Amino acid sequence: MPRRELPLGQQVHAVLLGSGQGAAQQYATGLGQPDLFDRVQAVALEEPVPNFLHSALCAMSLPVRRPSDETAPIIRQDGQYTLAITPRPVLRLIGGQQSMAVLGVPYGSLPRLVLIHIMTEAVRTRSRHIVLGSSFTDWMRRMGFRTVSYGPRGSATLIRQQLDRLLACEWMIRWDNQTPQGEQEFAVKEVKLSNDYAGTTGSRGSFSREILLTEGFFEHLREHAVPLDENAIRQLRDSATALDLYTWLAYRLPRINRARPALLSWAQVAVHFGNDGNNIRKFRQTIRDAWDRQVSAVYQDAKVEFDTSGVRLHASPAPLLRRPIRLASVTTLAAPALPAAPQPCADGFLPAFQAALGEVLARAWLSDATIEAAEDGLVLIAGSRFKADYIRQTFGADLERVAKTCGLSAAPAVRARPRPPQ
Repeated sequence: MPRRELPLGQQVHAVLLGSGQGAAQQYATGLGQPDLFDRVQAVALEEPVPNFLHSALCAMSLPVRRPSDETAPIIRQDGQYTLAITPRPVLRLIGGQQSMAVLGVPYGSLPRLVLIHIMTEAVRTRSRHIVLGSSFTDWMRRMGFRTVSYGPRGSATLIRQQLDRLLACEWMIRWDNQTPQGEQEFAVKEVKLSNDYAGTTGSRGSFSREILLTEGFFEHLREHAVPLDENAIRQLRDSATALDLYTWLAYRLPRINRARPALLSWAQVAVHFGNDGNNIRKFRQTIRDAWDRQVSAVYQDAKVEFDTSGVRLHASPAPLLRRPIRLASVTTLAAPALPAAPQPCADGFLPAFQAALGEVLARAWLSDATIEAAEDGLVLIAGSRFKADYIRQTFGADLERVAKTCGLSAAPAVRARPRPPQ
């Protein structure tokens, strides 16, 4: 059984690692969350697919639902940075006449998906020129929109409306700081997603858009793109809150000092997500549910703690650093091996390390591990390069803690067992 303090998604992932698909599916069903298994499996068994989003939008999100005043600017804060997104009037052909109209701010999960696609294409092609046509339809299907429907409430129509709102907005990023001498300093950067775009809108709702990103936005994106996993995005596509939490963690966790976890109050977290703070209890429950039942299933290496006082963020690998599970290697795991100690001071290291990880994780990652002596000290030999990389990235603090407990001067290095010659 996985550790109960793990969120539900990571519990199911631990069972998948330790006991295979059947046990993981049964465990998720027993939790009353059968869809958790689908999310976990969809990400854990596939190679990561790189997607990208600007770091400012990872840290500061769009509205989750339609605002009461759609024409008011969106203002978000993250530490020293403030982001303002302002809807501007644009010329529209209405009733055969050209007139100025404010489309309003983008909201919901769809503009988030569109932004990720646009920025992914810009990073992938290294070009400001983005065409949303047949390739965009293919991407929608990859996202899980099995039928790209048209009409007033069709998926294509709703996406087009949110895309046009995005293109009509101006973006301002402001940085503020106080110097040691007490002076206030600031910098402001104004950018627009695009000043140059064209397209077609069919009578039945089909559309295409050709977008030239502004040079300022494109250069800023190249410097501040945060890598995401398309497999995870697809599983979260229907929840704006889950998408926001995933992209925020993907931005924050890899940047945290391993020795100093970041502790944020719920009021601080609310600012990140654009919550007005009037009902922190409800907001807290919404975020915890999104983490427990959705995001933890697709960001399986994320180390986050939630309690009533706040959120503690621990250094974690970026989403694209994970490796897919090879089921053949996890469905017939033997009991953890206890190797002969290579020297007296290491007698209890591997058993202690197994105990520190718990039964399921130890079976998954240490079942074929051994401790060996090398010229530069003790070495933990993992069964594969994938396992060695994962142990180093995920359990580094556990290695150091157990080494200290066992009286070792340093934690063993972690290396992969050499493959036998073919």
